[in-house]
Amino acid sequence: MTDWAVGGPYLAAYIVFSVIVFVMELYLDIRQYRKNCTTAVPPELKQFGIEVNEEEFLKTQNYQKDKHEFGFVKGPIMFLWAVFSLFYICPALWHYAADAFKGSDYFEYKVTLCWLFLQQWIDKPLGIAFSLYSDFVLEEKHGFNKKTIGLFFSDMVKSEILSYIFGGLLIPLLIWVVNSTGERFYLYAWGTCQALIFAFMWVYPNFIQPLFNKFEELKDEELRKKIYDLAAEHEFPLTKLFQVDGSKRSSHSNAYFFGFWKFKRIVLFDTLLKEDEATKKKLYDHDEILAVLCHELGHWKFNHTTMMLVISSAHIFVLFYLFGQVMYAGESSQAIVRQWGYGETKAVMVSLTIFTMLFEPTEKILQVLMTLLTRRNEFQADGFAVSNGRSEPLITGLKTLSKENKGDLNPDPWYSWYHHTHPPLVERLRPLMDSTKKGE
Repeated sequence: MTDWAVGGPYLAAYIVFSVIVFVMELYLDIRQYRKNCTTAVPPELKQFGIEVNEEEFLKTQNYQKDKHEFGFVKGPIMFLWAVFSLFYICPALWHYAADAFKGSDYFEYKVTLCWLFLQQWIDKPLGIAFSLYSDFVLEEKHGFNKKTIGLFFSDMVKSEILSYIFGGLLIPLLIWVVNSTGERFYLYAWGTCQALIFAFMWVYPNFIQPLFNKFEELKDEELRKKIYDLAAEHEFPLTKLFQVDGSKRSSHSNAYFFGFWKFKRIVLFDTLLKEDEATKKKLYDHDEILAVLCHELGHWKFNHTTMMLVISSAHIFVLFYLFGQVMYAGESSQAIVRQWGYGETKAVMVSLTIFTMLFEPTEKILQVLMTLLTRRNEFQADGFAVSNGRSEPLITGLKTLSKENKGDLNPDPWYSWYHHTHPPLVERLRPLMDSTKKGE
């Protein structure tokens, strides 16, 4: 029973930090919730040419308000469950799994996989309940959910099978790398992760995503030609252009690029191509879609994806290096493991799990910095579209996207600064409108 004892200064510091972060984020949520409870249309919207009547504004406010009310229930429950699991469930599951496989070959591999599997399924009921409510109550209420119950559980089963396949292969690989490559294991672990990231960037869109969505060549021939012309104008190596049936799950709209080097592909959600039910006209005209894609081209032109990959690579390297310094420093490291209730185990995944918790304060700071960097990239990509004479259609396209997605029209500045990697509509329109006036 002593192996299961949980407690100590490092664990206490982690709990205190977690409570501080939870309270701070709850405060920011409350600030934003209060903004979403207002019923008067902010005068700033008219200043930026956002023509929204009171009914449309209230629909957006109600959607955002309902999401926060759901968060006020989900957040505390998940936080308390995480703390309870930290003290009781996770260490207990480890010891039960260790007893079950005691004396067997490949002990650490078997115990680790069993431990992670049991944790996943103990957490699963809460996750499923919240996901069902989110999709079939909240999103359904506001007209976004297009899933059926059958599709929901079909997606879940596919995701579970994929997690078993990839987890069953990659977790043992990481354990082997750390245990087999000596003191400089962090170099090999980092190299392995880099190789896997690049492999997954190819595997996911080509083999995994088609399991969930249907991809087909863009049917609108006129738009297709215009997009290829846009790509050629900027020497973007576009090889394939798809539309995807995003509408079978949600009416939210999106578009994205993927692919390596000179083999780029563009994907448009079919919700970008649909007609307005009232007017029978396309929700987004070709110029608006091209302006949005020109924004995406801006990310490519300014090497934002490459920048993020480099930052991610450096981040992974530092994590593995510090992991080695903190969790493989002899008795002091084992004392940390004991505080989390895992006794004398030296299992890689147990140590890595504890280390990620200890690193969370630094991770939070990095998260805020990455949010600020991503926001800067978004404004820079908008600027690229403007420099190519697409400010007007980008403005109208962003307005339509916000209206169709019920984007937040009344953001709290502190909440937005902390959470929004993609700035809300009002924040994005300020520089766009300024550039339009200068152009005039």
